[in-house]
Amino acid sequence: MIKHYSNIMNFILTLSILATASPAPAPASALYGCTEGLNYCGHTLLNMGWPRDNIIDDCSGRPDWLTANSVDNVLFHCTSGDYLTFIESCNAPGTCVDAGSGNSDYCS
Repeated sequence: MIKHYSNIMNFILTLSILATASPAPAPASALYGCTEGLNYCGHTLLNMGWPRDNIIDDCSGRPDWLTANSVDNVLFHCTSGDYLTFIESCNAPGTCVDAGSGNSDYCS
């Protein structure tokens, strides 16, 4: 009887540990996604639900001047794993063009 009780308690303890364990958080970009190989304007990423801070956090090769407040008119490239790479800043506000779903955005 004691051995049976001990097995049940070990089973309950294991279940409680598994229930409280949480998986490692996914990168923010994986939560919002982008299509590998396509270019995106910052405002397109924002419209897709990306938070401004995550665009900056997930961007490699970003220049020092790039801040969360300046991403709207900037062109980014989506790399493997849904990470972003800085391409360029478009010349003037409104010159980063959303080319539509499945197409690369571009500076006009």
